[in-house]
Amino acid sequence: MRRRAVQRTQGLLLLVIGLTILAGILSAWRSARAGDNPSWLSALLGSSGWRIGIVAGHHGNDSGAVCPDGLTEAEINLQVAERVAEQLRALGATPQVLEEYDPRLRGYRADALVAIHVDSCAVDLTGFKVASLSGGSQEAERLATCLWDNYEATTGLPRHPDTITDDMRYYHVFRQISSYTPAAIIELGFLSGDRAFLTEQPDRAAAGIVAGLRCFLETPEP
Repeated sequence: MRRRAVQRTQGLLLLVIGLTILAGILSAWRSARAGDNPSWLSALLGSSGWRIGIVAGHHGNDSGAVCPDGLTEAEINLQVAERVAEQLRALGATPQVLEEYDPRLRGYRADALVAIHVDSCAVDLTGFKVASLSGGSQEAERLATCLWDNYEATTGLPRHPDTITDDMRYYHVFRQISSYTPAAIIELGFLSGDRAFLTEQPDRAAAGIVAGLRCFLETPEP
């Protein structure tokens, strides 16, 4: 009788422990879907283990550049950022789409971070550009190089390095995140000369960024 009571107690205890573990795994899985999982969970779930920050430029703050008909930089940035995140999830990565002044950026740790912007509607130019922190790490420079090469190859847009500004070289996000997080900013094109591409082919723009990230994350350090 006593033995059966002990066995029942042990059985209930094991059930409680099992349910607690299951609840923890479910909670962690939900975090993983949001991009908040630790590296050990990525390995357990069979994902690439990459944690990648994606800043949707001006999102949550202002409109950015605005065209006469009301098209805004912020809406283009967010559309592409969300598609980058979707394509990265398909690869098993855990991306996070972040706002321009997202509080999570302070000390942010990730395998890479890319900030997405587009250029003015006021000048009739075409092309894209990439920058990392001026005087920053070699890893950040390598990330920028991968984005230059792969965005160009994927989209067919020309490079436009002559319009890189100090606002890009010293982008405020670079100074907020952890120094261990390689980061770069990309301006996908001009709202003027590249309008058709930016509004009609956001998936292609996103694919160019993802190709750049894969180049950086899958290629061993030289």
